Parts: sequence; structure tokens; C-alpha cells
Amino acid sequence: MKSIFTTVIVAATLSVSITSCIADEALNTECDILTCTLPEGVLMSSPTITNDRVTLMALPDADISKLAPEFTITEGATITPASGSLQDFLNAENHTVVYTVTSQDGAWHKDYRVEVIQRETTSEYKFNKVELDATKKYSIFNEADDEGNNLMTWASGNPGFIMCGMADKEAKAAYGNDYKSHIWEFFPTIAVYPEGTEQIVDEKSGVTYFMKDGKYAQPEYIRLVTRSTGAFGSRIKMPIAAGNIFQGWFDLSYATSRPREATQFGEPFRYKPLSLSGTYRFTPGEVFTDSNGKEVPDRQDIFSIYAIFFKSDADTEFIDSNVHYNDFQHPNMVALANLTDCRVTGLGDDAWVDFKIPFVYYDGVTIDYEALAKGQYKIGIVIASSAEGDYFRGAVGSTLDVKNIRIIHEKTEE
Repeated sequence: MKSIFTTVIVAATLSVSITSCIADEALNTECDILTCTLPEGVLMSSPTITNDRVTLMALPDADISKLAPEFTITEGATITPASGSLQDFLNAENHTVVYTVTSQDGAWHKDYRVEVIQRETTSEYKFNKVELDATKKYSIFNEADDEGNNLMTWASGNPGFIMCGMADKEAKAAYGNDYKSHIWEFFPTIAVYPEGTEQIVDEKSGVTYFMKDGKYAQPEYIRLVTRSTGAFGSRIKMPIAAGNIFQGWFDLSYATSRPREATQFGEPFRYKPLSLSGTYRFTPGEVFTDSNGKEVPDRQDIFSIYAIFFKSDADTEFIDSNVHYNDFQHPNMVALANLTDCRVTGLGDDAWVDFKIPFVYYDGVTIDYEALAKGQYKIGIVIASSAEGDYFRGAVGSTLDVKNIRIIHEKTEE
């Protein structure tokens, strides 16, 4: 298969919210969930643990009204509710239970939203339940059903971008003293909403959602912008942060030492995918630069859209972005859908381009339909405003708008 370097940016070197514990302080100040386990037969895949969330992908027939997740936490810390205590996730709001981890010295604490997602495979992506993170600075993108229940959560480079401070700086310049409620607009990945959309804080959870007419707001489209990381990024030779969104999660522990391994692709998918479709428009930034921030003459930026399909196992729960170095060859890879006809269209109302790209299955690969039904196969859709973003090469200002993303699979064709 031809080598295609369509890559996703690892946005910065660290992502810690203001409520997080400081990892380089003494151990007795740390308050993190390290692992989460449940009995066999409950989950499709291993729990995903991020800065303040634990996501549990349950099998469709699992009883989530009586779950007792067991946690390991940082040394000396305590957790409430207790690890191993029985919880009713079925009747909890948004199937979510909030656990609080308190450091050994009692000076620090962190709230983790532990959410169980139990649903049939999602194949149409609307980004229709967007919220702000705990610092109320950047957007987190969820897929919700008609009742507002989470179906999945997208990952992006937004958490890493927070540390360079550029979003705060640009929001202040644009909005003055009213800048705080607009910081999210200056992150690499945002949603563009119809007029009348408001930020509403949920009274029970304290989470800020984007709402319109009493419902979660449906974005008109998702906008990905390659942004400068300022002096902070220049010092660490990461001068840009491409807008990106992908299925999977971002491993903060590898953010500085092995950034490509920090980007983990994969979301359980229980049908054989046939094609990836959607709509986009794109304009490149004016000046293409390398990882040192130096201009590269005669280079024009371009975006990337692709999806990988693979079978997970005990050794490979996710596939990281190093797969690009290996020409998308990986022992667990089953198929690849890649948009090679990436066009510069401009951002006008009439500039939208529809695409539909097939999943090309690797020679000799057959689908194990029993494993497929159990959620052992995973899909990873990856979208980025600069195709070489994980090399920190691209053009500040490159802008990619996307909407109507969909996976056509065997069942939808029937």
C-alpha cells in the first residue's frame, strides 16, 4: 500500500486543568486514578482514563445497574465512593458517577466523572453534545442519542493547547474584559453554532453545555484551525498546533517524551465498515513552516481525513500514530479509508465538497464476525487541519470545516 503521511497533531506537551494535581510535586500531593477494572464480560475494551474522566464501554447485554469498579490510585490517596463499592450506573444521570480522589496530605483533590456508555454502534457523527472542560476553556465533543445519553466522546488536541496560553491571549485581544466566556473560540478545534446558541451550566454536575431552544445545540459544522503555540511552542520546537479530532484518547503521560504514542486511535465498532463519507471545505494558511518555525518556500499546507479499522487484542487495545511510519502496516490492521483527493476550496458558503471513500481491506484479512459482535474490532476516524501536524509542520491559519461524517457499513447497506 502506498505510504500516505496523513497525520494528526499532538497539540502540546502537557495538559493539566487548574483543578489537577501537580505531578512533579511530592508523591503525597498526587490524587490520580491510575487504573480501573471490572469483571470479565462487562466491557468491550479496557477503560479509558484521561485527566478527569474514566470512560467504560459496556457490552450491550451487561447489567450496569450493579457495577463495582475497582480503582488503583496514587500512593496514599483516598477515593470516594470507595473503590469496589456497588454503584447503579443505569439510573445515574448520564450513566455517570462522580468519584473524588483526595491526596494523602489532604491539600489536593480531583473529581473524576466515571461514565458507562452502553449502546449499539454509532455510525453517524453529529458532534451534538458539546461541553466545556472543567476550566471552562476548551470544547469536548460528544455524540448523544435522542435522549441526550452519551454514545461516545471524541478526542482532540485541545487539552494540550491550554498550556501555551495563546487562547487566553487572543480572547483578551478580541473581547477585552469579557474574554473568559470566549476563550474556547480560540482553540484549534471548535464547533460553529447557529444563532441563538447559549452556554448553560448544568446545576447538578456543574458542566457547561452548548444549548439551543432547551436542547443540546447541533453545530453547523466543526472547525479545525492550525494555530501558533507562541513563545512556549517555539522553545520546545512545537511551533504549531493543528486543529484535529479523532476517535480514541490522548495519553498525557507520553505527551513530552513520545508524542506520537500519546495519540491513541480506536473506538469499538461492531459492523464491517464499507466507506467513510462526509462534507468539507478548506483553505491553507499563508506561510508553511517546519518544526523549527522556519518558512519552507513553495510549500502549501493540506489537511487529512482518514479512518483505520483494526482488531484489538490483549497487546493492542489501541493503535497510535506511529502506524504512519510503517506505511499503515500493523499486525492488527484490517482496513484503511483515506481521502487522497484533498482540495483547497475556500471557506465560502458554496465551497463545500462531499466525499465518500472506501475502506480498502488488507490482503489475506478475514473478519471474525463473532469477535466483531463482541466489540473486539475498533475504528479510528482522524481529521486534521494540517496533514503533517504531528511533525509540527504546517501553516498557521489553515482552516478545515467538516460536517455530516458517516460510516457506511454492512447493516446500513441492507
